[in-house]
Amino acid sequence: MNRLVLATVAFLAVAPAAASAQMPHPSVMQDQVVLNLTSEGWVKTDTARVSVLVELVQQEESAEELKKQIDASLLSLAKDVDWRITSSRQQLDQTGLNRWYVTAEARIPEAGIDGLQDRAKESSKPGYKVSVSDVDFTPSLEEFEKLYADLREKVYQQALDEVERLNKVMPGADYHVKKVDFIQLVPVQGRNYDMAQPMMKTAMASEASGGGSGGAELLVSVKQSVSARIILGRADTPAQPNE
Repeated sequence: MNRLVLATVAFLAVAPAAASAQMPHPSVMQDQVVLNLTSEGWVKTDTARVSVLVELVQQEESAEELKKQIDASLLSLAKDVDWRITSSRQQLDQTGLNRWYVTAEARIPEAGIDGLQDRAKESSKPGYKVSVSDVDFTPSLEEFEKLYADLREKVYQQALDEVERLNKVMPGADYHVKKVDFIQLVPVQGRNYDMAQPMMKTAMASEASGGGSGGAELLVSVKQSVSARIILGRADTPAQPNE
């Protein structure tokens, strides 16, 4: 009988301690405010990505000589730009001649687009043809990333502004930014932009061929947005144990 009484007393003494261990301590309870913030902006460019195709028949030239000839042709199209060879293929035709197909691309300032196809024709000769295959004014990846960085900075500032407003309404609460969770980078080009792309490329190809009276004016601006889930919180100061 005494053992039963002692066991019951021991259980009652341990149970509150176990329940207390499972319950969050009041000193670490936090109040939180959750909100979504979005920042929008436009990315634009004043350069075009120009793609060039070089078709040639190798005579007695070495591969090194052909490379120098192609480099010279690209420089005649546009100087002070970073031309990149994107593909190179060769095949033997039915007459036994070795034919080369080389593609290259570079981002060229708007002022250098006018008359581009004419300069390509001037670089061509029998057995050696240079042609402009594409002119695309879509902004570059670096330009997109620059805008995203600016938009994230705006979201951070919006979060700090919300903290300031919240602490002004609730003096002494001492809210701060606990977490910034970027949801996604959202292109907001829209249907009108998608429909305009073929028209813009056709117009710019015409300008590049020298068919227009002026330079290509159809620069592309693309609307982008950055959204984030913001958590504002305040933590009570933990009670100090009595010494």
